[in-house]
Amino acid sequence: MPARTSAAPRCLIVDEHPVIRTGVRAVLEAAYDSPQVADSETIDGAGEAFDGKGPDVVIVDPWRTGDVGDVIGRLREEQGAAIVVFTSDGGARLLSEALKAGVKGYVRKDSPSEDLVRAIDAAFAGEFYVDPGLSSTIVLDEGDRTLSARQREILQMLADGMQTEAVAVQLGLSTETVRTHTKRILAKLEASTRTQAVAIGIRHGLIE
Repeated sequence: MPARTSAAPRCLIVDEHPVIRTGVRAVLEAAYDSPQVADSETIDGAGEAFDGKGPDVVIVDPWRTGDVGDVIGRLREEQGAAIVVFTSDGGARLLSEALKAGVKGYVRKDSPSEDLVRAIDAAFAGEFYVDPGLSSTIVLDEGDRTLSARQREILQMLADGMQTEAVAVQLGLSTETVRTHTKRILAKLEASTRTQAVAIGIRHGLIE
């Protein structure tokens, strides 16, 4: 992965495992031109890592820290930074709690390093990124708002400009079945139009 030449975000890595902190630092040093990177074993030890300046992005594994919402909220308050969760936990519960707490990114530790860099880039830009391998479990709000794999597939086709009839032919479904899926997608994303649903899907990392 070639190093970026644009301004690199100041990154704080918070993880209990030294090898993880070292590995993430190496990824950042390979991805950015002269990045500023600090690390800490715990959020208590994070402190002021950049000569009194806060980080732009905090990469943290909150898996064993207790209440995820409290951890994320404390980091946001103390560091004033966008939060990217980098964890081995790919379960829907932690993902849902992290999203509700206001993280900007969520990436599994067994994902390609490019996914972590994409999440950091998105967070630095004020945008949102979820590991593509986890988008099928994303929960946008309370209740049943999870898109199934089929619904994400249809939403992606709509984003690609395909009409209902073309989607039906490609998937081997009836047009009525595709319309039903589309209505459910709109309901789950609280969108009034297909265009709005596509925009929400892209914003939340459900589709490309």
